[in-house]
Parts: sequence; structure tokens; C-alpha cells
Amino acid sequence: MLIDAKKIHDTLYAENGGHVPKEGGSCNILLKKRYSSVVYCPGEPVPGQRGPGSMYPRCICLAHNGEKNGTLLATMEYYNTDQTPVFPIYESTDDAHSWHYLSCVEDTQLGHGCRFQPHLYELPCDMGELKEGTLLCAGNIIPKDMKGTALHLYKSCDAGKNWEFVSEIVKGETDDSHIMGLPVWEPFLLESPDGRLFCYYSDERYKDHGNYNQLLAHKVSCDGGYTWSEEKIDVAFPDGNLRPGMPIVAHLPNGKFIMVYEMVNEDRIPVYFRISDSMDDWGDPDFMGSPVVAVDGSYLTGTPYVAWIDKGGEHGTILVTGRGFSHIFANSELGMGFWEKMDSLIPIDNNYNYTGYSQCLVPLAGGRQILNLSPCQISDRQALIAAAVADVYVRA
Repeated sequence: MLIDAKKIHDTLYAENGGHVPKEGGSCNILLKKRYSSVVYCPGEPVPGQRGPGSMYPRCICLAHNGEKNGTLLATMEYYNTDQTPVFPIYESTDDAHSWHYLSCVEDTQLGHGCRFQPHLYELPCDMGELKEGTLLCAGNIIPKDMKGTALHLYKSCDAGKNWEFVSEIVKGETDDSHIMGLPVWEPFLLESPDGRLFCYYSDERYKDHGNYNQLLAHKVSCDGGYTWSEEKIDVAFPDGNLRPGMPIVAHLPNGKFIMVYEMVNEDRIPVYFRISDSMDDWGDPDFMGSPVVAVDGSYLTGTPYVAWIDKGGEHGTILVTGRGFSHIFANSELGMGFWEKMDSLIPIDNNYNYTGYSQCLVPLAGGRQILNLSPCQISDRQALIAAAVADVYVRA
């Protein structure tokens, strides 16, 4: 795809396609792994369980639930053949040293099952009738024949013990000319500074009317997720080929926001980012974005996740994970310049497609530690969900 140089904006690409060295871009932190644990391990063999066992972990650290604050809750994709899939909820009360099963989110509306791409979120304040500390779980509800997708939202008012349906955020379309119809994928929830709930996701419903292979979009709720606005498109390329996916958004300390996403159908599925003044407006949809790239040209491969920690100087540090090459990329200059690659906290074996698939990062102890969850291979057909905690050191 040919990109208009005027639409490159402030990326690391020069007009001739080369990287532009800039001041800054340094990383002012070091990560030292302290310990690791297993969140969930599929048994092998287990009747009805199939590869890859588990993937796509998500985790939150409770901060608005009184005496439960500091508790970690994790969920994931859970693969089986004989049972309707659910999103299991695992709990840690000892800073990720150990985990135990707490509950599960079940599809109570369609009976298809909670199949793919769960995301957990804790409301930091009251929103509509939902109180501060309410937990939300969004995920993809898909039947066994994979014909149809719907992003549903569930809530828990007791720190994850029980869950009930809230709403359908967006639904994929049926279309006999495509195997899965026109699906939607990968919900991500985040509250805006003015108290609205945003849900970002990937959308294939424009394949036949707009020539978009897949695009990124969002909806907004003013009542805690019971009702949703019309869709707004964020990242989209009408070339029928490029396929941006897996949007993750984080707050930055200067009042701006960062979005990371993968670019399928580019070589090795590189990870890009955008920075915006508004969660509701990410600029020109066909702006490629800036690459998450180190000075030696190395980069992440797909399934990105981003987090910001208040360590590493006046701007803190942005951390990004992805599949491939066993690295975490870090930048202490609000995304300017190149990124520094650090060894992953959980080793990734790229011989297995499911390892490292959509990790997550959770700042702990005010950013003095970072928690990383990732799928990790236990055989050629299954993965467990591993957790690792690292201390964050600021360079002198």
C-alpha cells in the first residue's frame, strides 16, 4: 500500500521510508524478574479439552473494593470440545505467588458460550447505576460452528464471585459469502476522564461495503455499559488488504492517550501506536501510526498490549508486549524516538503459534513492580497461563 507522506504525521518514518533518529526515546528503567507462578494449567490428557488449552490472558489488580484491594483477578480463553466455553476467573491474594479458581463468566443470553477474547475492568468511580468497584467482563460470544460473533458485557458487584449480563455492545453480521460471516473481535474497556465507558474493538463488517479487510472502532456508554453510542471508526485502510487489529489503550501522564494495534498482512505483523488528546478521536483513520521499533530495527510481532507506569522520569515509562522475539519494549519519552527492548519476563517459544498470544501487563505497587501474564507452551498442542512479577528500577 502506498502511503501519502502528508499522512505520516509525527512517526519515525522519513518520507523515503527510513527511520528518523530523534532526541529522547531512551528508556530510564530496568526490569528484574523476582518470581513466577502458574495461573492455570490444562491437564493432559483431559477428556473434552483441546489445544491450545488456554490463551489470551487478562488480569486486573483491585483498587476500588475496600478490603479486597490488592487482590488480583485473571481470566483467559479456555478451550474444550464437550462443554460450552466460559471465561474462568482466577484469584490471587498473595501478589501473584499463587492462584485459585474463583468463578466463571457464563453466556446466559445466547447459550453459545464465552469463547474468545475476554477483558476485565474495574470501574474507578460510580457510573450510571453501577457503583465504584463494579467489575466488568467483556468478551466474544460465538457458537460452536463459529457462524456469528457478539461482544457481550457482564458485571460483578461482589469482587468477581458472581456475574450477570449487562448488554450486547456490538454484534457481527451474517453473510453466507464468508465462512464466519462478518465478525467483530477483541473488546477492550477503559473509562475516560469525564466518566464515560469506552469499548474499543476490531470490526470486519465493512468488507463488502468499503473494502476494509478489518478496521478498529469504538463505542461509548454513559451509563456503565447498559446502552452504547453509534460506532466510530478509529483506524481503517480501504485497500482490502491491511488488517489493523487488537486495539489496547492506556492513559498517559500528560493527559494524552496511547493506542497500540497490530497490522496483519504487513510482513511479520508489526505493532504500531498512535497518541491522541482524546479517547474519542484518533486522527485520520488511514494514518498508519508510529512503529514500536528499537534502534537496531527490531520490533514486536502482533497481539500487542500497552501499560504505563509512573517510573523512569517525569514522563514515566510506556511498556508494550507482543508476540515474537521474547522482548518487552519500553519508552520513557511518551513514545518519542526509538524504543528499548528488554528480555521478556516469560520466555516465548516461537515454534508454537499460541505462545505469547496476547499477553497482558499490570502495574503493581504504584509502578514499583510489573506483572506479566502470557500463554506458555507445555507441549506441542497446549499452553498454560504463566505469571511473572518484576521489580522496576530507575536508572541513575
